[in-house]
Amino acid sequence: MNSKQLSIRGLNYHIQEWGDSSKPLLLLLHGWMDCGATYKFVAEYLSNDYFLVAPDLRGFGQTDHAQGYWFPDYFADLEKILDHYSPHHPVNLVGHSMGGNIVLMYAGINPQRVSKVLSLEALGMPPTEPSEAPEKYRRWMREITSEEPSKIYPNFDALCYSVHKGNPTLEPELIIELAGLWGEPFGDQGAYRLKHDHAHRYANPVRYNFEDVVEIWKEITAKVGLVMATESSYYRRFAKFGRIEEARSLLKIADKDYIEVAQCGHMLHIEQPKKTAESIASFFS
Repeated sequence: MNSKQLSIRGLNYHIQEWGDSSKPLLLLLHGWMDCGATYKFVAEYLSNDYFLVAPDLRGFGQTDHAQGYWFPDYFADLEKILDHYSPHHPVNLVGHSMGGNIVLMYAGINPQRVSKVLSLEALGMPPTEPSEAPEKYRRWMREITSEEPSKIYPNFDALCYSVHKGNPTLEPELIIELAGLWGEPFGDQGAYRLKHDHAHRYANPVRYNFEDVVEIWKEITAKVGLVMATESSYYRRFAKFGRIEEARSLLKIADKDYIEVAQCGHMLHIEQPKKTAESIASFFS
């Protein structure tokens, strides 16, 4: 893995790369509370055939924290990253969870810049109701004015325990590796904290409008693929309100481009990297 820094819209962006830059480019975006380096597990199976690029999105991993986080900023950041890696040719995009929502929307906002787009466990957010708006704004105001500090873990073992609690099916060796990727030392007493900006945990006061997302999806001209994990809460939730079939129709996802990874939860690129890599390679081949 090669790491580099790029200046993207006033932020120092941390980028991971695997493979030879002469090979076809695959740009991969991570999900919420994750970082680009966790794509290392699928890169092991893909880097001989592709040039893989995985940035840490603003406020995650080793990329600078921002003054605030507005979802459309991710589209503008992606635009500038593509200006660096592929200024003249449409690209192939992969995104997991939040990263999947980013690449799908970007493909509709700037369709001329995307050749193919693959979503891993991302089909928008659950529907919301107007009645939720007052409390969403109250919660956001409470959280953003509280100046609550990031959680400090007294030692690395405590951080590992927290990572395991959120990912109970992963092997201990993998938990330790993830804790090293997601966390960093704090102070001189052996304490640790997570690298991401704590502001990412604040409630979003703006109500999610799936109708807007649908209109953006309709503008996509790229080939679209979808990978879902059958043990994921996202899979169960989307299936419950018909989002998977609705999205497959809206996005014109062919049967061969819809893949389910069995015995796997939401973090499929970490839990089942070989199967996830095979799904990626199958779609982009």
